[in-house]
Amino acid sequence: MKKFDVIIIVIVIAIAAVFYAGGIFSPKDEGYEAVIYVDGDEYARLPLDEDASIRVETDEGYNDVVIKDGYADVVEADCRDGLCVNQREISKADETIVCLPHKVIVEIE
Repeated sequence: MKKFDVIIIVIVIAIAAVFYAGGIFSPKDEGYEAVIYVDGDEYARLPLDEDASIRVETDEGYNDVVIKDGYADVVEADCRDGLCVNQREISKADETIVCLPHKVIVEIE
């Protein structure tokens, strides 16, 4: 490997790091509603500016989704791993909470 090759690699890595950091640290837009999908099909749309709760029933089990203070959160589920309950509440566009065992996705739009 020659000196010129190393310089090119360092420049490419630096440019990639700038784009990566820009994507992470750029502020996301506030979302307006939480859209709940079950197995890829839209199940419900809930505005984030109104407190609400909904139980999403599937053949595999249930997920309780709560909208409160502009945030969406899965507060209870009977899936075996419970990872969806442990995810943080979401409020910004394109953020998601996913429950793979129940095929449920909560996405902010």
